[in-house]
Amino acid sequence: MSPVSTNSSEMEPAGGGVRRASGRRLVRVPRPAAMQLPLFPEQITLTRIRPELNERRYYQIEIMADLFGAVVLARRWGRIGRSCRMRLEPCVDFGSALDALATLARRKRQRGYRDQHAAA
Repeated sequence: MSPVSTNSSEMEPAGGGVRRASGRRLVRVPRPAAMQLPLFPEQITLTRIRPELNERRYYQIEIMADLFGAVVLARRWGRIGRSCRMRLEPCVDFGSALDALATLARRKRQRGYRDQHAAA
């Protein structure tokens, strides 16, 4: 008897991984790699698209370091497809920059902005 049988009553692993091909042979199907999402993102891109008002806006918030190594909160906004406005705000440390980024993102979401991947 071969190590792989053709008995259809055998339990296959939940979630895939092994599938039957034609005949008696089992074929291993690769699973997609797990993706870890950041708990505290350092960059957020939000969009607000309302065609009835001819409105296509974006708002991007990013934590970065300036030339001297200080932590800066960079904010860019404008109409999609046009040049943007930009504002740099110095922060005391990385933690305060994360707090400011989360606060700004929450306010923009309350005003109708959505994450960029959700707007598509």
